[in-house]
Amino acid sequence: MDGPKLSWGKTELDLPERWPKRSDGAPEAPALLAHLMEWNCEAGLTEQLLRAYDIPVLTARGNLGSLGTIVLGFSGEGVDLYVPESMLEDARNLTAPVDGAEPDDETNAQESI
Repeated sequence: MDGPKLSWGKTELDLPERWPKRSDGAPEAPALLAHLMEWNCEAGLTEQLLRAYDIPVLTARGNLGSLGTIVLGFSGEGVDLYVPESMLEDARNLTAPVDGAEPDDETNAQESI
């Protein structure tokens, strides 16, 4: 019997295997879910929430790419989160504010949703 797969917080590089394929075998087109900031951990928390529900997430950081992340520890331009088109509605439902809750204007919460 195999034990659990331990990763010590290391980011799994399994996006190509997890991303759904079309009937012809090509990867499904990505759809923009949101543009979020990283300085408050919002992008990382949203990415991990979606991963917990088996929704793969592709991240794109502005013009600086990963340079801002290397120098500052986060991208000052924010990060775009993309999900497969077929899972966009589920991802929006998971990341939508709770009924009655007001979004916090200071965090730029889910600007594009």
